[in-house]
Amino acid sequence: MSKEPQKSSVKPYKPWKEGLPTGKNDGAQFGILSKLHGTWVNWKDGPTGLHTTPMPSPGTTSETIFGVFHFKSQEYREQLKFTQVNAPVRNRAGSNEQFNAAVKYETAIIDNNDELQHFEDGMYLWLGDNTMPWKEDSPYQNPPNLFSHASDAESVKEDGGEPVIGPGELGPQFVPPYQISRSGVIPHGTTIHLTGNHQENNKGEAPKIAELWEQQYLAVSPTMGIDPATDLIPGSLKKPDWTKLPREAQNPDGGIGNTGVNSGRAYFEKIFNYDQYGAKFPYTVQPNLKLSQANEGLKFKRYDLIELDSFHDTGLQGATINNPMVNRYCKVTRMRFRMWLEEIEDEEYGGIIEQLQYEQIVDFEFQFGSTGGTTQWPHIQVNTLRREKDIPANRRLPSIQLPTEAHQESNENTAPPVCPVMGHKRRS
Repeated sequence: MSKEPQKSSVKPYKPWKEGLPTGKNDGAQFGILSKLHGTWVNWKDGPTGLHTTPMPSPGTTSETIFGVFHFKSQEYREQLKFTQVNAPVRNRAGSNEQFNAAVKYETAIIDNNDELQHFEDGMYLWLGDNTMPWKEDSPYQNPPNLFSHASDAESVKEDGGEPVIGPGELGPQFVPPYQISRSGVIPHGTTIHLTGNHQENNKGEAPKIAELWEQQYLAVSPTMGIDPATDLIPGSLKKPDWTKLPREAQNPDGGIGNTGVNSGRAYFEKIFNYDQYGAKFPYTVQPNLKLSQANEGLKFKRYDLIELDSFHDTGLQGATINNPMVNRYCKVTRMRFRMWLEEIEDEEYGGIIEQLQYEQIVDFEFQFGSTGGTTQWPHIQVNTLRREKDIPANRRLPSIQLPTEAHQESNENTAPPVCPVMGHKRRS
């Protein structure tokens, strides 16, 4: 065994100096988020989005016995706009300097009748590559987002460092556990914060969205008393025979609380038999089948996958914060998000075209579960979008405009706008 000290792989980042970064060309980069900028939409005769949403039934309370709920699912189309802000935001942490790169997003969703169903805005941040040691030739570390910042004579004097710290000292280097964060404001009364990472696939293969009836992607959770292994047909999209029976005729094998009108099958056969607003089986049970179906017959060149979550097994957590009524009666406890940024060879569009697919699963909690605990209700959204500018004019759908109130301020005699970059002075 060697007595020599082991060399640490966590080497200092490049030292920060005044003037770095300053803006778009030499500032902190956006990593994979640079591929988002622009407007993404559904198109005529293309795939549509779909949501599944369970809600408390009229007259119920959070103490109501499990199973009394209202279910709604709809096809939808969307206008998802990303705006890259070329002004890196400095986070100062002593020995570490981090420059977040921000991409704002705003989305508007309407149903097949052009009625507004959802709107939301927020921000994605590129936090820096979490690979250590950093590499000069890394596409996600050059230019860098992370710098080291040792003390110097000026900082020690100005900040009253002596006798605690002297010039030339540098503490441990921070390696971000996540590359990306997303924050969002949902008008129902929930604020989200998700973190995660991204991975590349350059093998020319389609993304693997999910296995058929994979539990974690279903619109029915284990707390609902439905088991995919026994209540669905493995490997088959055929609707199970038990879904043809009325609620009172349900009598599956099982223990107490899993027979007749008190069985999971009795409560949830309506999800299997739902057929409204363009939504029906099997998508009401596993929405991401729409994503896989949209990719059938396409020739993929490559894709990037972004995976974010408000919950992690260890370490720093994200958050879902609710307004009082939402927290009391339909609490949002977790949000999972996957986004695929794909390059597809498409002769109709004249070569390579970009496609964006996403799936987000929001866990609601209300009413008792089949085991006596609180029921977890997955609210799921999936959609397949392409860049608006790439869609031929004859296949574009009308743009979506929110019914916002017009601003009353006068622009007369107003000085022209300025577009400055962040002023990241060394000592301020």
